[in-house]
Amino acid sequence: MATAATIKRQLGGAAVYLLPLADIPEAELLARACLTADERMRYASFLPAQAQRRKEWLGARVLAAEELGGRIGYEPSGRPLLLPVSSSAGKLHISISHTMGWAALMVSSGGPCGVDIEPIGRCAEQAAGRIASPGEIAVAAAVFPENPALLVWCAKEAAYKAAGSPCTDFRNDVRLERAAARTLIIGVKAESIMLEIFSMETLLGVGGSL
Repeated sequence: MATAATIKRQLGGAAVYLLPLADIPEAELLARACLTADERMRYASFLPAQAQRRKEWLGARVLAAEELGGRIGYEPSGRPLLLPVSSSAGKLHISISHTMGWAALMVSSGGPCGVDIEPIGRCAEQAAGRIASPGEIAVAAAVFPENPALLVWCAKEAAYKAAGSPCTDFRNDVRLERAAARTLIIGVKAESIMLEIFSMETLLGVGGSL
């Protein structure tokens, strides 16, 4: 069986790498991830029932190694960073997302970035009701009528990751302000972030950089 290929989507000056995981055995992902000793300890800490989560975790590290030539680390705030094997890689900003059967890694040289992916048919109305106003749902419906609640959820997650602001209230501090075509304007406290929508047959994604 041929190994599933990475899919690349360009979002303005940033790029998103997507790895479909369903047809890749976990043993292959483990070999391709080139884990350090500390990463192997983290991998071993996943519970037996967390097989899907293990694959998603490995998938992000495969993307970092194969597409960016680096490893994933974390700042004290929890924001992911690229641990470089070259000086050029150290100038890149990254964001990670994963969902059932997919891992995503966004990279930007222009500033902090954020990405979120979800199954395109996921029911998000209850979650969106907690974090979004009816007006925000209406803005999302104008550009993604198939599942506006899910779009709001993805957009707020991506904006939050890009802004990296602690103690942020998703309903009051992260606001979907405008939408046109495949572009969203999100306000995070006093900052505005432009995000782009991308989708495939089974996947919805939103991403952008500061």
